Amino acid sequence: MKYTLKTIAITFSSFFLFSCGDDKSKNKQIIQKTVKVVKETPKTNDFRERLKMTEPATETQFQNWLPTNLGNFKRAEFTTSRISQNDIASSGAIYTDGDGKKLELTIVDGASKDGLLAINSHYMAQTMKFSSEKSSGHQKTYENKGLKVLETYVAKDSYYEVKFLYNMRFGITLVSRGLSYDELWKIITELELDNLKNL
Repeated sequence: MKYTLKTIAITFSSFFLFSCGDDKSKNKQIIQKTVKVVKETPKTNDFRERLKMTEPATETQFQNWLPTNLGNFKRAEFTTSRISQNDIASSGAIYTDGDGKKLELTIVDGASKDGLLAINSHYMAQTMKFSSEKSSGHQKTYENKGLKVLETYVAKDSYYEVKFLYNMRFGITLVSRGLSYDELWKIITELELDNLKNL
C-alpha cells in the first residue's frame, strides 16, 4: 500500500484523538513531529512544475559561462550538443593541459517542458544513494564540497565522470582522463557556479 505524507499525518492525528487519554503529552509530541516532517519535505511536483515554466538558458549564455581556463587546463574547443530536443539548452567544452591530460565539461538546463529528461542522471545524484565497487573501478554517489555527486571511475584509464545538479536546475558533468581525484576536485571548486543563478 502506498502511504503519502498526508495519510501518515491523518493516521497520527487519529491515533492522538482516539487515544483514551493515555500519555497525551507524548501523543502531542508525535503530532508536532509529524507536522514538521510534512512541512519540511520538498515538494517534488512543485520543483518539476517550476522547471517546466522556466525559460531555458541559451547556448550562448552557457558558452559565456564555460571558463577559458581551469587550473592548468585551457579551453581547446566547444563541443556540440548531443541532445535532440530543440528546447533544451546545453553546451560543453574540451580542455587540455599540453601533457596529454584531457577534461570535458558539459552543462544542460533542466528548464523547459522536456528539460527534466536531460537532467535525470544528475537528479539521481541529488536524491539517491548507492555504491558499486570492483577492482576495475566504481560507481557511487557521495557528497563533497557541498555537492551531491554521481561518480564513475575506471582505474585502467584513470577515467573519472562526475555528475551533479546545481540549484535544482543545471546538470553539470565533468569527464577527465589522466587526472587524480584531488586534481579533479580542485577544478570543480574553481567553477563559478553561483553565476548560473543569474541565467
